[in-house]
Amino acid sequence: MDAAVRAGAKRPADVFRACGKSPQCGTCACDMRERIARTVAHDRANVQQTLLAAD
Repeated sequence: MDAAVRAGAKRPADVFRACGKSPQCGTCACDMRERIARTVAHDRANVQQTLLAAD
């Protein structure tokens, strides 16, 4: 799932599409949104640390 987010997935539907899957009941959508947000935040923090280290 993280790879799908890093490739541009912004919503649970994007993650399903990127993974070649279809949503079934939708109960995981909230958890997926949280995971997407954590992955994006983590990657942003890593970029910032890299930029600061390069100074």
